[in-house]
Amino acid sequence: WGVCLLTLGWMAYGEASVPENLEKSIEELKVHYIKDDSELHNAHPVFLRVLKDIKVNLEEPEQNLLMSIIMDTYSRIFIRMEKDSQDEATKEKLAHVQEHLKKLQENYFPGKSAELKTYAETLWAIKEDDPVVQRKALFELKRVYREAT
Repeated sequence: WGVCLLTLGWMAYGEASVPENLEKSIEELKVHYIKDDSELHNAHPVFLRVLKDIKVNLEEPEQNLLMSIIMDTYSRIFIRMEKDSQDEATKEKLAHVQEHLKKLQENYFPGKSAELKTYAETLWAIKEDDPVVQRKALFELKRVYREAT
């Protein structure tokens, strides 16, 4: 969990400023979750490598889609942390951070992030090892290919 909080703090520190109350919540959560943790520095970041790559390799619409997915991933992580926490103050801080993430995510796709998430989840749930799915995919391929070009 600490890596996620550290990454969120670093991402937020980047180009735009972080609202003071959000920064305070993040710092307090880092104090609560991150002790002397050697795993934070193991050269395997959770989001930072993807964040760097999307800025360099993708156009703005693709960057926005992936940033929306990153924000959603953070939200799922913090929901889990909130469920696992026994401390009410920590739960409140996690909920506060989630509110800011939700607003930020809505900025990437105003009014469409829920719809995009539904489409993405539907596609990710496709069972590629199912022979029926494989046959249907092959049957649909020419149409999908034409739509993609």
